[in-house]
Amino acid sequence: MKLIYKYNADGLVTGTDVVTDDYQLTTGETFTLPPAGLNTPLKYDVTVNKFTGADVPEVFTQGPVVGPTNEQESLTAIAQQMAAQQQHIASLEQALTALAQGGNNS
Repeated sequence: MKLIYKYNADGLVTGTDVVTDDYQLTTGETFTLPPAGLNTPLKYDVTVNKFTGADVPEVFTQGPVVGPTNEQESLTAIAQQMAAQQQHIASLEQALTALAQGGNNS
């Protein structure tokens, strides 16, 4: 088994794959391994059979924080109102039960 590097028309490395020892390379593939320590993204120069790395390491930044939509905020508010009403109903049921039990004792 051998490791190949795949690259696009601009030489930018797009991935790797493991192939059989008798695998025949197609356009955009090489058996050449890049030297250790290169910064990504990697580029392959087919004319000199050599990899180069970026001058500065590629840094991935997190995208902007997205808040809830108006619909999500409305649904949350409705759910909170329903929970408050359910608590109020439970409290009223307890009060009625207490009154009913007190009314039976007199």
